[in-house]
Amino acid sequence: MADQFDLIKRCILEFETEKIGDYVKKALKSGATPVEIIEKGIRPGAELAGEKFDKGEFYLPELVMAGEAIKQGISVLEPLLMKDKKGYKGTVITATVQGDLHDIGKDLVSVMLKGNGFKVIDLGVDVPPEKVVKAVKENDAKVVCLSILLTPAYEGLSATLKALKDSGLREKVKVVLGGAAVSPDTVKRYGADYYGHDANQAVEICNQIFAK
Repeated sequence: MADQFDLIKRCILEFETEKIGDYVKKALKSGATPVEIIEKGIRPGAELAGEKFDKGEFYLPELVMAGEAIKQGISVLEPLLMKDKKGYKGTVITATVQGDLHDIGKDLVSVMLKGNGFKVIDLGVDVPPEKVVKAVKENDAKVVCLSILLTPAYEGLSATLKALKDSGLREKVKVVLGGAAVSPDTVKRYGADYYGHDANQAVEICNQIFAK
């Protein structure tokens, strides 16, 4: 069984998107549970990809390709995980704020979170504040990860945080900011909770939040 988990990790690190689904299915047939496959195969592969990015061994294109492999592996497991919500660490909402159409960073965070055992509700790009509020309510999410790559989208960020506060949800959720237009100062200025400089750090932050 360990060899199958190693093959899944290798697919992520070698960007073998077309093979990972088959290895995941073989692991399932051999008796591994979806959670075991995530914990022993996909999550370690995702973590190693993040570490290589931090060390400068992977650049953004490699991280994107690793993310595609993770996404493919997760797609096999998601229907099974949906039947057993206990398999998730928790629920995270991801979105690019209203006024911003960039999705690469947000997509990477979403797939890395999935690879690390979180249920992710990806709302897409240019997301209105009310849609974020609705998703938090409907999914009982504890974390909202917002991506901002354009400074004009600060208005969308401010409106989203205000909407969460006005709906009475702000004290119940942690808001993580990421993207080229934000910094730790942005977190303080707008009253968010965390700053993640990349997808790997966003995962670390979510792990910390749900461990409390």
